[in-house]
Amino acid sequence: MFWKLKEKTVNIAIAPCCWGIYWPTGNDLGWTDYLDRIVAAGYRHTELGPYGYFSTDPKVLSHELNRRGLSVVAAAHVHTLADATTADALGERTHQICTLLSAVGGTHFILMDESEFYPKDRMGIVDEDGWRAVVEQTLLSARIVRDYGLHFSFHPHVGTCVEHEDQIERLLAETDPDLVGLCLDTGHHAYWKADPKAFFLRHKARINAIHLKNVDGAFREKVLAQNIHCDRAFEEGIMTDLDRGAVDIADFMRTLLASGYDGPLVVEQDLAPNHPETPEAIAARNFAFVSALLAEQAGR
Repeated sequence: MFWKLKEKTVNIAIAPCCWGIYWPTGNDLGWTDYLDRIVAAGYRHTELGPYGYFSTDPKVLSHELNRRGLSVVAAAHVHTLADATTADALGERTHQICTLLSAVGGTHFILMDESEFYPKDRMGIVDEDGWRAVVEQTLLSARIVRDYGLHFSFHPHVGTCVEHEDQIERLLAETDPDLVGLCLDTGHHAYWKADPKAFFLRHKARINAIHLKNVDGAFREKVLAQNIHCDRAFEEGIMTDLDRGAVDIADFMRTLLASGYDGPLVVEQDLAPNHPETPEAIAARNFAFVSALLAEQAGR
């Protein structure tokens, strides 16, 4: 489903992480079953998820997408950016993902740092050499993405060396705006009580992808007050439904759409293992919420 807003087309997409799919293998849900479930929840657009979860054969993947009326908007990749010795692996994987993404009509490559690279007591802490590796690997990947005619988006992430606003702004300052765009994740941005709307307004020229996510305000207060580790916070459900969290998603969406934004709009919700509802129910409810916001804006 899509809406025409000020001559721009806005699509609502979803990502495999909403079903707890963070790795290419070892998942309870197969990729074709995932496609069936997102269609049932109302979606017609998706991210690819970790490389290798979906078929990497463009003909097979295109067939399964087309027969369900689905399209791919982006692919997200997680990498140990602070480890300079992994640059060759990043380059190779970027080529692989861009080849597949281009073949199935996707437009955006989203890169984020790997939180599991860091010791539990030093999450996101790097020295200057580590930071330089992050910048250089980001630029390496971005140049490859550009050569495929795709858009590059860096995704700040809780538990990494690019999560706070000062870190994000340093990365933006040290990278070429013609190469490196930003994927603003409203939930990750608000984790530390930062304001995603204000940040978007300051940096909208660099923001070319959006992950819509929300954070449980009451639980966030507990997490910050008690210095609860981010891994535990996610496991216990710090992320919540789009219409129930600390971020005013409706207000954020009005600002986003009024700006003429026309990049990917990806709904995400990281579910706690003991969440009482199914991923399908939550995905459908989030889709209905965002659809209503877009319909309201389109009617103005």
